[in-house]
Amino acid sequence: RPVTVPDQWQVQIQARIQADCRVVMHTSYLSDAELATAHLAQTADVSATVAEALAAAGPDARLCVLPEGPQTIPYVDGTRR
Repeated sequence: RPVTVPDQWQVQIQARIQADCRVVMHTSYLSDAELATAHLAQTADVSATVAEALAAAGPDARLCVLPEGPQTIPYVDGTRR
């Protein structure tokens, strides 16, 4: 490709995630309409949304929470609950 836009990789990774997963945000900075434009869901109750998602996914469900978005570095601690 002739030109790569700075930080293009961030958009590409976000698109890959959203192609396979539902992404839900809790924010007071963006309206529901703005989130919908980015194909993101909004929640006012994080606990209820997590409980609903885990119940819908079944007993072997896994959940990823990134409280600081891209500044979060996830790691595996070696235990499974």
